[in-house]
Amino acid sequence: MQRLPAILLAAALFIPGSSAFGQTTFSLHGGLNLTILDDDYQDSILVLNRERTTGTNVGLAATFQLSPPDRTNSLALLLSGTYAPKGSAQGGSTKIVTRLNYLEFAALFDVRFPLRLGRLATHVSLGPTVGWLMSCEFEFQDAAGGTEKTSPCAEGEFQAMDYGLVVGGNLEVGLTDKLGITTGFQYNIGIGYIDDYEGGTLKNRSLALRGGLLYSIG
Repeated sequence: MQRLPAILLAAALFIPGSSAFGQTTFSLHGGLNLTILDDDYQDSILVLNRERTTGTNVGLAATFQLSPPDRTNSLALLLSGTYAPKGSAQGGSTKIVTRLNYLEFAALFDVRFPLRLGRLATHVSLGPTVGWLMSCEFEFQDAAGGTEKTSPCAEGEFQAMDYGLVVGGNLEVGLTDKLGITTGFQYNIGIGYIDDYEGGTLKNRSLALRGGLLYSIG
């Protein structure tokens, strides 16, 4: 994993041609979600000691240029739909893992910074996201990490919709005029609460590490 940036940089040095893709780019992405549930209690005594959980994300995205793509810094609109598992764990002799599976939609402003090394470019993105809760369950694990049982969440226990703000960045390498690869991250800061307790709220926090294929049209 640590060698990936060096491999991408070496590849970019040997790829000839222009760095610009077409006006519209489609991508298939996938990777790892690192997630936790944030307790926002007024009384710190009530805050639970939560642990991070991981899950696999996968999705599709389309990028529409809002300015000429051959500009030094070009602005685009990035629309994406992603299957994004979230949740967290609570330690103890029996660990309770909360698993929340969302279908997440994001509309991000994306700024592209072409680099001097052939088809290499970096992106910075920012914008809102909304997630629809598809399923929810509690998993009970013993001290050795084995699963003892799972049970679905009670109906209405968590909000059906989750609203957040996404900040992200990625590295793009064009392999041809049409095809490229990308790798990067997106940090999702939950704004709307997904559960409302007496004295506090519960919000999602997640870091998505992603890689994918890009295809340009137009």
